[in-house]
Amino acid sequence: MFILQNMLMTGNQKKVFGLFLFAGLSLASFAQDSTKKTTALADSAKKKTNSLIISFELRQRAEYRHGYRNIATHDTGAAFFVAQRARLNIAYSGNKFDLFASLQDARVWGQQDPRNPTQPLYLFEVYAEPHFTNKFSVRLGRQRIAYDNQRMFSENDWRTAGGSHDAARLIYNNKKDFATELTAAYNQNAENVFTSNYKPTGFINYKELFIHYLDWKPSDKINIITLNSADGYQSAVNYKTTYMRFTSGGRMEYSTPKWYLTLSGYYQYGKDSSGKKIAAYYLQPEIKYSGIKNYTFRLGMEYLSGHDATQPVTKDNNFVPLYGVAHRFMGNLDIFTTFPADVNNAGLVNPYLFLWYQKNKLLLRCENHLFYSQSNFISNGATIDKYLGFENDWRINYKANSFTDIEAGFCWAAVTKSMTIIRKGGDETTTPVWGYFSIKFTPVLGKFNF
Repeated sequence: MFILQNMLMTGNQKKVFGLFLFAGLSLASFAQDSTKKTTALADSAKKKTNSLIISFELRQRAEYRHGYRNIATHDTGAAFFVAQRARLNIAYSGNKFDLFASLQDARVWGQQDPRNPTQPLYLFEVYAEPHFTNKFSVRLGRQRIAYDNQRMFSENDWRTAGGSHDAARLIYNNKKDFATELTAAYNQNAENVFTSNYKPTGFINYKELFIHYLDWKPSDKINIITLNSADGYQSAVNYKTTYMRFTSGGRMEYSTPKWYLTLSGYYQYGKDSSGKKIAAYYLQPEIKYSGIKNYTFRLGMEYLSGHDATQPVTKDNNFVPLYGVAHRFMGNLDIFTTFPADVNNAGLVNPYLFLWYQKNKLLLRCENHLFYSQSNFISNGATIDKYLGFENDWRINYKANSFTDIEAGFCWAAVTKSMTIIRKGGDETTTPVWGYFSIKFTPVLGKFNF
């Protein structure tokens, strides 16, 4: 199989595959060594009890939108709807084998004729995970991929449907201070007889994905995380060509009972989906203080590179935060979620200040964001002001009991003329607003040990 695949791969694909294969073999070798050392202890240990857990999730969220995702005009009418997500989860855990399946139905009230359903339940997740040791396992199937703070890879739980990947993962975790994973995915439209032409209908998706993740805690105060990925998109001209985009970087954390300091940094290189060379970067410094009872303060900034319109185009300088979540980092109005389209190739600088108040079952959050274009942008022959606007978000969450979460939020923004130019529409004299009320039930229907 490996020989055949190697014959079909391009030069870049061979390099990527070889790199990740080497990492995988190294990981497997490491796990094998660990297995030998712990075999005696594992054999003498008490056999793990098999368990089966059946749980359910029902989330209903009513939303009022007038400037969410897009800047409004004075003639634009507000939107109101109720979105619903239902999931039935089945989790089996055994001594050497785990199995998880999640059926999902996601829709807006009234979207589908209940007398003639056209959108049946579908599998949001379904995977098997054999365990070779108590530290090493392989997860195969459709699964959520969420790493680190979820800025680059996220389950995107805020969305009604969420996000999952069809992939294979090698997982090593010593359950103490070190964990590493190797993930690989290869997508096709169907069981082709000839060729590997990949043309997903109605959306854009990678053809290949490789990820290496490492989480190491050398001390009680320091945590080091590295993440390296390669995602490939098929050429629009020749299906035999796949353009690989590489992202390398990670994050360092320093924490005490009152203070938390972190710095994230990533560099993107390779080629974008059009074949242009990439040279882009991302930075996120942050400091958090929780020394006052019930209060937490977060001060930080996101810095995403873009293209300077005053300079000739030689490379793609637009950093793309891959498959991560933007909602929790760049404001709840989600004005900036799709990169580089939402910033018109100009990059983004996002200084932010968060305030949290938590007491018992109540959590109150206030978030403040400033938005600037990272690079110069030219409109009608003139360079526009880099200041784009300000956003203020409020959220309140109440956990009524172990399976009921109630949440409400209100967000507004003050935008500039530059914002409407960057976002290609809207009126700067309007005030974008968004409000919502959500209730989520997550009961455990049954738990069986045998």
